[in-house]
Amino acid sequence: MRSTRAVTATLFLSLVAWSVPLIAQAPTLEPRLSFEVASVKIINQQARSPMQWQPPGHFTSGVPILSLVSIGYQVPLYRIEKLPDWARTTYFEINARTERAVAIEERPAYYRGLLADRFNSAVHIEQREMDVYTMTVARSDGRLGPNLRRSDMNCDAIIAENRARNLAGERLAGAPAPGQRPVCGAVGGAMNMTAGAVELTPLLGMLSGALGRPVLDKTGLVGRFDFDFKAAPPNGPATGPLADLPPVSTALEDQLGLKLERGRGLVDVLVIDRLDMPTDN
Repeated sequence: MRSTRAVTATLFLSLVAWSVPLIAQAPTLEPRLSFEVASVKIINQQARSPMQWQPPGHFTSGVPILSLVSIGYQVPLYRIEKLPDWARTTYFEINARTERAVAIEERPAYYRGLLADRFNSAVHIEQREMDVYTMTVARSDGRLGPNLRRSDMNCDAIIAENRARNLAGERLAGAPAPGQRPVCGAVGGAMNMTAGAVELTPLLGMLSGALGRPVLDKTGLVGRFDFDFKAAPPNGPATGPLADLPPVSTALEDQLGLKLERGRGLVDVLVIDRLDMPTDN
């Protein structure tokens, strides 16, 4: 069995990828945590920098705050209403600190606190009827596709160790080598994902983000799975390697034994009541 240290990178990438739930769960409004010190100022796009954390609790960012809104309230952008245009186009340099160690799963609460403290955010949740996809098992006998297999890996110890290492300020390693299956995590991009011992959550998130609407899990499949999925991205290039891949619906059924059905459903959306442009400090 691979050591827990060897799979650290995969778990970290998975936690980052899953930090913006793209399925139809309700946005998260509470709790809110505040940094002890937070500096915010407008910068030009050329000075942009990614969102990143350094131990124990140092957060820096140089992007528009729509990312803070989406990740902080745990809702995809297509389910956010009344977001002001400047939140999408204005770049902010943010330098914020707290003296306590911040676990990965606590970061959204700090984003919510930062938005309230420095941008005077006020939000609420409403329901909207919108187009959705329902994902089900394609075969009537319940048999899964060749690229979707149940896993008996127990990830509790791996997740606990990596959480402890994160709180201790240890840097997580890089991604697994090409061709190596992640353990207790998933890696990929666009419509390409390789996963080891995960629930179907990352697959649902990837599909929902690419298709621009919630994907509801009606498969009845519980537990952890290994899977490999590769499809042509919707609205992708007309030529080249990606264009030669099968469309999403075909790939899902042939590779995983799953299918998507169009429908309508009530979905929780985040409504922005107030979001103020901050003053530099």
